[in-house]
Order: sequence, then structure tokens, then C-alpha cells
Amino acid sequence: MKIQCNACEAAEAKVLCCADEAALCWECDEKVHAANKLAGKHQRVLLLSASSSNPSYRVPKCDICQGCSVCKRGG
Repeated sequence: MKIQCNACEAAEAKVLCCADEAALCWECDEKVHAANKLAGKHQRVLLLSASSSNPSYRVPKCDICQGCSVCKRGG
């Protein structure tokens, strides 16, 4: 399942910004986080595609629900 970019709503999201709680495509991520120094310091993590098969990779949990911050909340 592809996740749509929260900013442009057109491209596939590639990163999750923890501070903004937003899934962004590469282009929007660059625009948003180049806006100022504070935004540039936001922690961002790569979103894994469904085809990723690296079992050792752990996706950080959402600060709010402690579950998957992208799809099933409270997972």
C-alpha cells in the first residue's frame, strides 16, 4: 500500500517527519525542511515499501499512539 504525500497529495511519500507528523515525498520534504533552521532539524525517518524484506529494521513508534504512525494507529 502506497502512502500519499500529505503536502502535495500527488506523489508517494518517502519519509515521515516526526515533528510535523507528516508523510512527505522527496520534493516536499526538501521544500518544507529547507524553510528555516528549526525545520531543518526535524527528525525524519524513511518509510519502507511493502516490498522491503529487512526484518532487522525497526520503524520508530508514534509518540502519540505508540503504534504505527503511518497506517494503523494504536497497532
